[in-house]
Amino acid sequence: MLTFLAAILSGAAVAAGAGDANVSNLPGLFEATCLDGQAKLSAGDVTPIQFNNLPSALQETLGHPSSGKVWQLSSSGHSYLYILEYGTAPGVSPKVCGLASDAMDLRQGSDALEARVAGGVTRNKPRSAQWLNARDGYVATATTAAKLNVLQISWMSDADKAKAREQVDQLPR
Repeated sequence: MLTFLAAILSGAAVAAGAGDANVSNLPGLFEATCLDGQAKLSAGDVTPIQFNNLPSALQETLGHPSSGKVWQLSSSGHSYLYILEYGTAPGVSPKVCGLASDAMDLRQGSDALEARVAGGVTRNKPRSAQWLNARDGYVATATTAAKLNVLQISWMSDADKAKAREQVDQLPR
């Protein structure tokens, strides 16, 4: 999936859903890229950059990926889209896809993410929030890293996904 996303963002492929994949609609761009695996972006919308060119506070929260792709978006403020791969250790997300921006309204982004992954929007939720989807094997996060607002999907390893599904299945219904 990451190879497909990288191809889309490098301009090698163009997919449906172009209405939402627009650098002026950062939550929509995040959804189209990280949740749908589809984004229509022109070469003028993104500039590939190195991981070490991300703001240091964001780099610190993302740790040390083994590989990945990072782009600076041609939008107001400082906005970055990233698809990163990590090693295969227990409790480590092998793949992370996210968008960080000082121009994105965190409440709007969080509401859009929650509506998508949880089916509705909770009012009066804390500034940072996470949603676990054990069935599909990811954790969705809306938070901040220094002056950047961040929307991120952290995919679980197969072992962690199985463990999460087992724990969810044990919850009272």
